[in-house]
Amino acid sequence: MFEMESKTYVVKSNREIAEGIVSLKLAPEDGEQIAYTPGQFMLLTLPSETKRAYSIASSPGSEHLEFAIKLVDGEFTSRVPGLKEGDRLIVEGPLGPFIYETCEEYVLIAGGIGITPMISILRDRDGKSECQKAILFYSARRKEGLAFFDELRELDLRNENIRTVFTLSREEPPGWEHETGHLDGEMLKKHLSSPEKKRYFVCGPARMVDAFRKLLLEDLNVPQENCTFEGWNV
Repeated sequence: MFEMESKTYVVKSNREIAEGIVSLKLAPEDGEQIAYTPGQFMLLTLPSETKRAYSIASSPGSEHLEFAIKLVDGEFTSRVPGLKEGDRLIVEGPLGPFIYETCEEYVLIAGGIGITPMISILRDRDGKSECQKAILFYSARRKEGLAFFDELRELDLRNENIRTVFTLSREEPPGWEHETGHLDGEMLKKHLSSPEKKRYFVCGPARMVDAFRKLLLEDLNVPQENCTFEGWNV
């Protein structure tokens, strides 16, 4: 675990990467990055002193801290679109128990903006030949809501130890070659052998996370110690 720090960071880029989702990249003003583990989060404070916690999308070793932020009504998020290159924020962290042992085999389950800690984990694993397989199940209502879609497909193609399963719950666009419908136990069983023996990370809206808590712990009898859940109310 790393010690918590508080530093000034400078905005390097702020751009939309999916419908209603922006990628905010920050660089440390003093050039020294705060150390963290993939899956953790930071507290961001705007000049107005508005503060909010966000999961980290970048991987350790990156020159930037990246956050994927869903633009919803809120005191912090309403100000995010106005952030421009050179603006300063206070970053505090790392925080959170949502960490992983680097190279075990994992099943990652993400709903909506819950992809953020998952992309950090997959970026960190990419290029590490000693890592075991990771499979990502990623659900959104529409294709436009899938953040990092192209990057995730590229990871799947070039890294034999990373697999991605995308599903859309509200549409099936022309040419869509992936899954449709809600992410559920049947979809897990379709893509996993012995799902009860895997280790899981689940991140998404509270309703989805609660459903997977029941599915994994009660229906599939996955041991509690093999499951990590992180959800929020929407």
